[in-house]
Amino acid sequence: MTEKARHIAEYAVLAIASTILLAAFYYLRFEKNALMVLFGISSGFYAIWGIIHHALESRLTKSIFFEYILFGFLIFLLLFFALNI
Repeated sequence: MTEKARHIAEYAVLAIASTILLAAFYYLRFEKNALMVLFGISSGFYAIWGIIHHALESRLTKSIFFEYILFGFLIFLLLFFALNI
């Protein structure tokens, strides 16, 4: 697989998953518990996708790993507290 094809496949996975998650957010917008689960899934997906993306490009370092974990967790916390206000 060429590098360009791999990039297209990686970002296609990101686009499809984002579309599915956005549709699920809209469909379940009145279900507080379901939204909490979706927040966790989307934050975890973001972190995992970023880590895998950098690992496949051989650019994954400890700082990039922890950056994705930290931002995924912060995104989850922001959405969690926004829903609980």
